[in-house]
Amino acid sequence: MTDFTELTPEEQNERLRVLAFKALARYGHAGDVELSLLEHRENAVYKVVIGATGERFALRVHRHGYHTENAIRSELKWMSALTKAGVLCPAAVPALDGDLIQVVEVPEVPQPRVCDLFHWIEGSPPKDDDIVVSFRTLGELSARIHLQATNWPRPDGFERHTWDEMGLLGENALWGRFTDLEALSGEQRALLIRARDRALERLIRFGKTPDRYGLIHADLMPENILIDGDEVRVIDFDDSGFGWHLYDLATALYFHLEADYLEAIRESWLSGYGAVTPLPERHIEEIDTLVLARALVCLGWVHTRRETRNAIELTDWLIDLACEVALSFLAKD
Repeated sequence: MTDFTELTPEEQNERLRVLAFKALARYGHAGDVELSLLEHRENAVYKVVIGATGERFALRVHRHGYHTENAIRSELKWMSALTKAGVLCPAAVPALDGDLIQVVEVPEVPQPRVCDLFHWIEGSPPKDDDIVVSFRTLGELSARIHLQATNWPRPDGFERHTWDEMGLLGENALWGRFTDLEALSGEQRALLIRARDRALERLIRFGKTPDRYGLIHADLMPENILIDGDEVRVIDFDDSGFGWHLYDLATALYFHLEADYLEAIRESWLSGYGAVTPLPERHIEEIDTLVLARALVCLGWVHTRRETRNAIELTDWLIDLACEVALSFLAKD
């Protein structure tokens, strides 16, 4: 039998649709349902339109093994708490049994998948030509998210990934060890290890006090906010967990590092953040450290997903970018 990961994206999606329809039946939606794929990068996310009523939802079919069921429930609890605090997030829909998540299995997909359903959100990401403005919005949202998380009494058993120095750069890094990436030359690997070791020293010295470390989105880029008139909603908390606040900035900046507007969006994000809560200069000093961490995390990602189309297409570019980041980081340090 062909390994699921070796199937083409089209073949995978055809099989996942079978699972998605079975999941929808658990939420009371079977029969006259239109299902269209929105994206399939890590999770598969579908737009759902109910034929009889026109109601719309978003169905998320989780990748296998990334999160435990408890971690997904914890994510949904945090999103609900953020919405209550004024940071609007998608609202989860309970299934017929009252549970917010369903574990679904079909013969066409080799492992059971956790699924959840959300009310549809109107809106669209900010336009590319408004990127400087978008980054101010991202900064404001990040500050509000961090403040809510700092003051929120987390429920018992709350569980999310930890993007600390070990989660980012350790032997058991969450997205894989960049040192295992076969496409690296010996010289490149040595350079990145030097930069990694220095980054570890800086992050350990920086510390994890609540004014700089806590629950973060960890993927808050312009495409993960939806704007509808005056309302802004934050989506895709799949990578959310515990980490340094400024890792949210590093993540947002990373794919713009070669752009001529880099400094403008960096300052715009910092301005937006500072309009909500002060950001000490000592914290700002570690932005480059966290950008370097993000660069190495991305190399771990393409290693552990090396059979996927995205990894194959991005690996060479991500290596070159990481080496540029490492050289700049070491030169400044």
